[in-house]
Amino acid sequence: MARKKGNMKSKIKRLLMILAISMFFSNVLLAQENKHFNFIGINPSVTVEPFYEKGELDFNILPIVYQRLATKLVDIRLTSILNLGIRNEGNSISHYGFEMGFPVFFKRKDTIKEVSKGFFIAPLVSVSRNSIEAHNNLGLWLEPGYNMLFENNYAMSFGLQLGGTYFDYDNGQTTWGSHLGVKIIIGKWL
Repeated sequence: MARKKGNMKSKIKRLLMILAISMFFSNVLLAQENKHFNFIGINPSVTVEPFYEKGELDFNILPIVYQRLATKLVDIRLTSILNLGIRNEGNSISHYGFEMGFPVFFKRKDTIKEVSKGFFIAPLVSVSRNSIEAHNNLGLWLEPGYNMLFENNYAMSFGLQLGGTYFDYDNGQTTWGSHLGVKIIIGKWL
């Protein structure tokens, strides 16, 4: 049991290191350009797991999304997770963590100075801790979607997440579960 916990913690540390390295190199690559765009938005979301009791769910109360152009084809997107768990026995913070994705757009931009729009597919990883049900989560999925652009660089993104989530419980039990989610992001390119 202790070995499994150590394994999960090691995986989370490696993932955080990859995130830090990705952010560093994207900043270095974009430092060569005079102007680059950053997307700031929100991703309102509700989570219902099959093992929740009837009427129980989670609301993300800090659904901040940051997306940055990385290349003419790929972006880096980070989404915060801070869920309020609505439970029959009382409400409290349930999940906290983050989601990292790399939307790959079907249409290449002419320059790195253009905002991202159109169809994309994004590989995603999510790392979170559920403090109510006492487990760590590692989610791996793909998100096909579409990024719409409006006047003044306002944008809305629609995506369908398909994949699986690894549940690593504090009692040593582990399991995989399927993941299906709808993602709607609203915000602005600055």
